[in-house]
Amino acid sequence: MPRHHDTPQLLLDAAIALFAERTYEGTQMPAVAARAGVGVGSIYRYFPSKEALGNAAFQDAKRDLLAHLAEATAAPAESIRAEFAQFWAGFTGFAGRRPAAFVFLEHQQHDTFLDEESRALAAELDRLAADFIERGQRAGAIREGEPQFLVALALGAFAGLLRAIRPAAVTDLPPVERDRAEQAVWSLLSAKDS
Repeated sequence: MPRHHDTPQLLLDAAIALFAERTYEGTQMPAVAARAGVGVGSIYRYFPSKEALGNAAFQDAKRDLLAHLAEATAAPAESIRAEFAQFWAGFTGFAGRRPAAFVFLEHQQHDTFLDEESRALAAELDRLAADFIERGQRAGAIREGEPQFLVALALGAFAGLLRAIRPAAVTDLPPVERDRAEQAVWSLLSAKDS
């Protein structure tokens, strides 16, 4: 039986795993409790509703992704391409450490349950990505186009890579394959035809 102070995180981890497998809509609260190894009543002690659990899971995963990106981009980059490599390291680190959380964040529609705090976190990541694209465009390193569309292309390619290699994690790929994948995704954004 889990220690009482571990229960909220166990519930979040169980919810994220099930949301990734079954989607938010396809997951029932008893399944979350069973996965976490607690009684159904324990969920409601910490999360008063499925929406509250969904938002807490989303915020847990999104904050962790933002932390990975912040750590990866902490050092100044010498070029837009080098900064892209930092972002790539942040995304691969997060997806390698928490593959279910990445699937939950990237492969599902969340608009049915997200609250204001969750939408603000999502917007923070969107702003970070759009800022990178816009700086790259001003520097002539990233092709013209709507930043959100270019971000969607890059994230879609990264998500596709993860689907293609499942059940392995992106961090399990040989370094040469990770480098090739990074270069291919960069090519989607690069202003230079190569």
